[in-house]
Amino acid sequence: MDTPLAYLLGKLMFELDRAADQLLQTHVGISYRRFLFLTVLQHCGTVTQHELAIALGYSDPAVSTMLVELAKDGSIQTTKSPEHGRKRLVAITPKGNEVVAQGRHLLDSHFDQLMVLADIDAQHYRELTQRLHQALIAKMKKEK
Repeated sequence: MDTPLAYLLGKLMFELDRAADQLLQTHVGISYRRFLFLTVLQHCGTVTQHELAIALGYSDPAVSTMLVELAKDGSIQTTKSPEHGRKRLVAITPKGNEVVAQGRHLLDSHFDQLMVLADIDAQHYRELTQRLHQALIAKMKKEK
């Protein structure tokens, strides 16, 4: 009997996340979860804490806790919003940008090596992954 695809994908994602966390902790000194926060923030630009929570798919309290930790190490900065005093704006710092660049290089290199080991054409895999992601987004929008 064939192993269900959903199980295989879940297992692959779990192992990729675990490997990414281990690599980032060892070589960059940051957890994968913090790296994802910084990567999303780098992509979004300066946003409110709530907008960041939505972009990450996390609760506001979870984002608040992570932001305190990231601010302590100088990877992000927060300021009060000029439009609304109770809202905080979040921005990545040059140090945070450097962490993202180092982490991205490390993870890209690791994934490239994995593609070679598995004898998979990386460009073809990228195209398939993009198509699958787009189909998932479209399907989720239809089901709302």
